[in-house]
Amino acid sequence: MTRGALLLTFDDFFVPEWAAAREVVRAHGARVTFFVSDLGRLSRPDFSKLRDLAADGHTIGAHGLHHLDAAEEIARVGPEAYVRDEIAPCLAGLRAEGLAPRSFAYPFGGRSPAIDELLARTFTRLRGGYSAPSDGRQLAEDDGYFIPVSELPSRRLLTAAGADNGRDFRPCGNSDAALLAALRRAADRDEALTLYAHAIAEAHENNYITPARVTWLIEQATELGVRCIGFDDLDEIISPS
Repeated sequence: MTRGALLLTFDDFFVPEWAAAREVVRAHGARVTFFVSDLGRLSRPDFSKLRDLAADGHTIGAHGLHHLDAAEEIARVGPEAYVRDEIAPCLAGLRAEGLAPRSFAYPFGGRSPAIDELLARTFTRLRGGYSAPSDGRQLAEDDGYFIPVSELPSRRLLTAAGADNGRDFRPCGNSDAALLAALRRAADRDEALTLYAHAIAEAHENNYITPARVTWLIEQATELGVRCIGFDDLDEIISPS
């Protein structure tokens, strides 16, 4: 019996690294989400790899054309210019490559209820996030990261915790113990837990999660009966009771 859900997401433009870990994810039957930004940095082979990932059943979402903080950019140029210059070209670029993004992840977590309302006109779901609680609590103690599975069909905003375990070639981020406790809570309470990471690599100059941790997270979720799904699966796999 499955209880709870894990939405494992990966951000930015690390398509070669994601594609290199394709078999790691596929071997466990998991579905994940890739939120893509900085389309100008992607090559034709990169877009081909994204199509392969989509064909595997993974979600391809949008993360902004230039990975700009939505709250800061809207304060600077206004909502219409932000959508015109940052969101619309990102969507158009992905769609031109045969991809169909329906979800959006906020770069740097910069958002507000008003921005959520603005972007909900374009996207079915939004993902915010902050790496870890700032008040000393553990991930499993922060209700903001968890949503009852029964409420997922009506929820448009999901808040993610950080799953990276390194940056700039050095270890950092939430511990295995903290992530496992969060997964156990999701299983025990039939809740959805959303996590975000970036490059999948043994080491990287940017934020990264090792292939071993990706495997471990999926294996732990599977052992607990927590299904690993993408953002595009929410309406199809989980329906209101």
